[in-house]
Amino acid sequence: MVASVSGAVRCMPLGRLTGVAAGDPARSKGAPILVPTGRGLFGRVLDGLGRPIDGKGPMPASPMVPLDNEAPSAMHRARVDTPLQTGVRVLDTMATLGRGQRMGLFAGSGVGKSSLLSMIARGTDAEVSVIALVGERGREVREFLEDDLGPEGLARSVVVVATSDEPALMRLRAAVTATRIAESFREAGKDVVLMMDSLTRVAMAQREIGLSAGEPPLPAATRRRPSPFWPGSWNAPAPPKPDP
Repeated sequence: MVASVSGAVRCMPLGRLTGVAAGDPARSKGAPILVPTGRGLFGRVLDGLGRPIDGKGPMPASPMVPLDNEAPSAMHRARVDTPLQTGVRVLDTMATLGRGQRMGLFAGSGVGKSSLLSMIARGTDAEVSVIALVGERGREVREFLEDDLGPEGLARSVVVVATSDEPALMRLRAAVTATRIAESFREAGKDVVLMMDSLTRVAMAQREIGLSAGEPPLPAATRRRPSPFWPGSWNAPAPPKPDP
C-alpha cells in the first residue's frame, strides 16, 4: 500500500502485473515480511525480496527475520573508537574509518565509486560485506560482480540487486532488505560492512512512489526515506562472554 486517499487505497506493484485486472480481489498474507539470514547467503545474489537471482539454485534452509526492525536507543550504541581496515592503503592512512561509522562517497559518473566499493569489499577486515546495487543497469551489475568484485570478494559478500528497469517499490525494498540482512549479521556478533550504490537512486525511487501517491513534486518522504538506513548502521557493544 502506498497511500489511502478519500477511502481508496493506492498500491504499487513489486513486479509485473501480467494477468492482473481491475476488480481482482487482494488478500493479506497475515504475516510480516521475512528475509533470509545466515551463512547460506554468502556468495549469493538476491533480489529486493531476498530471492536468489544468480542461477545457483534455491537457497539453503536459512533463518528468517522480519524485514522491519526498530533502531536501537542511543544508550545501546557503542562508541566509534576502533579503526576499520578497508584494505585500501590511502583510505586507511589518510581517511581512516572507524567501526560503526557511516560515510558518504560523492563523485561524478564513471570516476570509480563502484570500483572503490569492490576494493573495500575484497580487502576489509570485516567478516561480512553486504552490498546493495539499487537502480543500476543490468549490464553494470554483471560487470561489477565479475570484474570488480570477483570470486574472492563475492565469497564473503551478500549482494542485493534491483536494476533500473524494476518498479520503484522494488528498488526501495532492495535497500531495506540489504540493511536488514546486515543488521542480522551484526546481531549475530559479526563485523559487517554495508555498502549501497547508490543512496541517490533510493531517494529517486521514493520520489516516484510519492508522486504516484499524489504528493508534491518534491515529496517530504524523499528527504526522510534514507534516514532509516542510518540508525541501523551502528557499532554494537561486544556481547557478554559466556561463563566458563
